[in-house]
Amino acid sequence: MSSDNNFLRLGGQALPEGILIKGPIYTVIAYRSDNNEIKTASIKWGFRITNYLRRVPFIRGLVTIVETLGLSLKSIFVMAELTDEEINTDSIFFKFFISFMFVLVAIFTVSLIIYLPKFSSSGIVNIFDINSDFIEIGLELLIRFSIFFVYIYFYRFFDIGKTMFKNHAAEHMAIHTYESKQDLSVDNLKKFNKEHPRCGTAFLAFVFIYANIIFHTLTIDVQFLFFIRMALSIFVISLTYETLLLGWKSNNLFVGTIINIPGYLLQKITTIKPNDNDLELAIIATEKCISLHK
Repeated sequence: MSSDNNFLRLGGQALPEGILIKGPIYTVIAYRSDNNEIKTASIKWGFRITNYLRRVPFIRGLVTIVETLGLSLKSIFVMAELTDEEINTDSIFFKFFISFMFVLVAIFTVSLIIYLPKFSSSGIVNIFDINSDFIEIGLELLIRFSIFFVYIYFYRFFDIGKTMFKNHAAEHMAIHTYESKQDLSVDNLKKFNKEHPRCGTAFLAFVFIYANIIFHTLTIDVQFLFFIRMALSIFVISLTYETLLLGWKSNNLFVGTIINIPGYLLQKITTIKPNDNDLELAIIATEKCISLHK
């Protein structure tokens, strides 16, 4: 379908109302209008300075995360403008509100998974007068793992969660098909797994693993817990990206297979088998993204 000279490294995101496919320069969002017609919107997304920074080890991970969050926020603005004519996306109030809610959700999620288990386990051992660091750490890990998986798994039972998880799988299957140099058709997409080694879910899985290892290896004063963990979180993000980069580059080797296992397991939760309509949406977004780069 394409030669090696013009082969693109594509990525994607699932949206509540569509599918996003990202190339090096252009990003395409495919969605269905009220009359069920597939429409697309394109975004030119990328900055020259970040192209250089993405080559620097332990810096490129942070750059990628910031870029991804920025693109996610931009896609929210674009989808709001396309799907609701009454919303004025140029309004400063609208942009501030959406940005504020985006940050608020991120802070809530991080606090729920990182900080709540720590203070909950400390409270439990104090209430029952348990003087054992081993039990306290065990309780914290148990609470954190329970919250982490329940928080993600129960999202599948909401309509918006089902839609996003099916879109998530569809964009993976479209990228698999493109990377295998096969024609982008519904039948071809169905040949491939709904999990992908470069999925952002793998990033989430390794952040969770590294954070638990590092935070429980070090003895941290609770008084400075927030600031220390914030600093360590930056290191965890960088370390995670470098680990996943190794896994992506050695995907066909044993070491790559081992590295990719946590991401694959978590994607079993964050992806749902898509239907033909979902696959068509992914195909249109992918084809449009490829054509823009040509």
